[in-house]
Amino acid sequence: MTGFRKINDEDDIETFAKWIYLTDQFLFTKLFKDETDSVKAIVELINNDYLNEYHRNFITLIYEDNPDEVRGMIISFRTNSISNESTYNALNSLSSMNHKSIVLNFAFGKFFASYRGDNDYYIGNLYVKENYRNQGFGSKLVEKSKQMARQLRCKNILLDVEYDKPYLIYFYGKLGFEQNSKNYFKLFGKTYGYQGLKHKIR
Repeated sequence: MTGFRKINDEDDIETFAKWIYLTDQFLFTKLFKDETDSVKAIVELINNDYLNEYHRNFITLIYEDNPDEVRGMIISFRTNSISNESTYNALNSLSSMNHKSIVLNFAFGKFFASYRGDNDYYIGNLYVKENYRNQGFGSKLVEKSKQMARQLRCKNILLDVEYDKPYLIYFYGKLGFEQNSKNYFKLFGKTYGYQGLKHKIR
């Protein structure tokens, strides 16, 4: 039987941090030196005293029969549950973050992420372990987020997909998401950025 749960003290947080890193290498390689630094920073954000987009409160894990055998995760939250001040404080507390990187993070959010209204719900990261892909776990995690959004009486669910991952647009399209914005640019023949998707909650 499929189940969902939050992170507990016995979990290997570094594993979840690596999963998050793999879902958005475009962002993390701009903010941090390499994968090692990125994962270390994400661990700190998951366990941070300040709410931020990677905080453990917003991470939902999925398993089948055994809660200790996690097969995937999703990060999702009501957009007005995280303030700019809280995000700044979380980033400022990181050992590997400086003022320039913090400004860069907010700039990425402004120029590349979908506009998020106070009554919207946002899916930030979705990851399923390789051995369990194409078995419905990703869809179940998205449906769980839809359920949480409805409980919070949100109007829309938003998410951003990297431009070079059209297969994710197809995946989310099957789950009722439609393209809502194009937040990308071309530089030296290569396209960078994201496509925003939106699902209206009925």
